[in-house]
Amino acid sequence: MTSPAKAQYLLRFDDLCPTMSRAGWERFVPLLLRFDVKPILAIVPANQDPDLIVDAPHAGFWHEMRDWQELGATIGLHGYRHVCAAWGRGLIPLHDQTEFAGVQKGLQQEWIRSGMVALLGHGLEPRIWVAPRHGFDRVTLEVLREEGLGLVSDGFARQPFLDGGVTWIPQQLWGPREKKEGVWTICLHANTATDVSVKELARFLERFAGQFTSVQQVLAEWPERERTASDRWFHARLMGKIGFDRWRRSVMR
Repeated sequence: MTSPAKAQYLLRFDDLCPTMSRAGWERFVPLLLRFDVKPILAIVPANQDPDLIVDAPHAGFWHEMRDWQELGATIGLHGYRHVCAAWGRGLIPLHDQTEFAGVQKGLQQEWIRSGMVALLGHGLEPRIWVAPRHGFDRVTLEVLREEGLGLVSDGFARQPFLDGGVTWIPQQLWGPREKKEGVWTICLHANTATDVSVKELARFLERFAGQFTSVQQVLAEWPERERTASDRWFHARLMGKIGFDRWRRSVMR
């Protein structure tokens, strides 16, 4: 199998739930429809995070998510309650507190199973795991395998890889950036959308809409391979850059 020659982009929206910002989400909807983007929709099954209670519960939320699924969007299981109270060190250690990393297996299994049942009950088919705050560990991967959810949207690499018995589709960007090759997932949050971020995405889509892909296409077009030393080097480099940027912002306050 030959990988695509040009960079491919995935678009992912996190923190989706009935109480998300309607105005923020609806800023992006016309762009998704106009450019026929098939995003990853990372949905919180049973939100209890006060920060995600932006608006009153939207009665049409679940129907709308089913409509997007019909249009080719991939439904992501975005944790369970989005309550980040655990202190365990995750595989992508970007945050001190997370929902899953460090939590004992029985509870992780209960949450993942309950989250999947909740989404299935709303007519949605969760196909990919999206951890709140990137917080998950080897135990999480074990539970995901046992529950039949073999895809993860996370990790720093240039292309998908196998690790821990699941397939990782990397997520490395928090805004549109032109790349030469590989698979690049751009993560956005409707709750914090600004005019600038929406316009930035619109300009990027005008130029690169033909290079936007879907989870289904990625799985079909990219070879299945184990994580390599090059992947680990890319991960270490990006983690170092993120750490340096955080340090620089802290000293400039």
